[in-house]
Amino acid sequence: MTTGANTVGDVFSAGAEEFHLWSGALWDPVGAATAAVAAPTAGESVLDACCGAGASALPAARAVGPAGRVDAVDLAAGLLSIGERRAREEGLDHLRFHRHDVTSWPVTGDGYDLVQCALGVFFFPDMDRDTAALTRKVRPGGRFVVTVWEKGALDGWQSALREAVLMERDLPHRPQRDQLARIDTADTLAAWLQDLGGSVPRVVRRQFDTPLSPATAWTLATGSGTRGMLTGLSPAAVERVRAEFTARIAAAGVTDLDVRILTGTASFTG
Repeated sequence: MTTGANTVGDVFSAGAEEFHLWSGALWDPVGAATAAVAAPTAGESVLDACCGAGASALPAARAVGPAGRVDAVDLAAGLLSIGERRAREEGLDHLRFHRHDVTSWPVTGDGYDLVQCALGVFFFPDMDRDTAALTRKVRPGGRFVVTVWEKGALDGWQSALREAVLMERDLPHRPQRDQLARIDTADTLAAWLQDLGGSVPRVVRRQFDTPLSPATAWTLATGSGTRGMLTGLSPAAVERVRAEFTARIAAAGVTDLDVRILTGTASFTG
């Protein structure tokens, strides 16, 4: 899920346990949807970029089997530890987790059959440059797969959180919001993959709702990238944000998280 500056990895690592509480309801379904479009097959080599706790790496490892290999790379040590635990529980010895900046991850031979990245590219310091570095890790004829939030996803939850935080502080500019806005429709995501050098880009849309309560909404707020919005606030201020946020969720009648994702795939000739 994370890469780029260490501060991004630190944010996700600090909220690792809260993040994992949402694995079953959110991150794992998104990861499974990513792997379904990527369609790894037995014996293939896979690089799972911005892997988080293994949401897309685990299904990829099941698909490639022991004859294949999956390298899962992220900067968030706390999430990597959870991913390693999950892989051990399933006996997926061919799935290895690595703490590394994935854009400089070394590639041996011709590269990977598949490079996949779920909900990560918009966190890169420079989305175009750094994603291009990922595509260069694809072997000639291999494929690159990326999942992003669709425009409007998570709106009720995210709006309530932003409004609550603004009661305590001004929010700094978040470049990832601008980067995501460039690729948050099927047409713009396909065009972006083509601009990166991909051929025959294809985009698959998926939407689902998952139950949300004020308590679980706050767990998600502190266990995802939005945790960074709370950085620097005093414990008392964070508690005020929590109270305001959960009150807004309840008052607005937000009982489901609106999950909408786009998964794009393209072939790369190297």
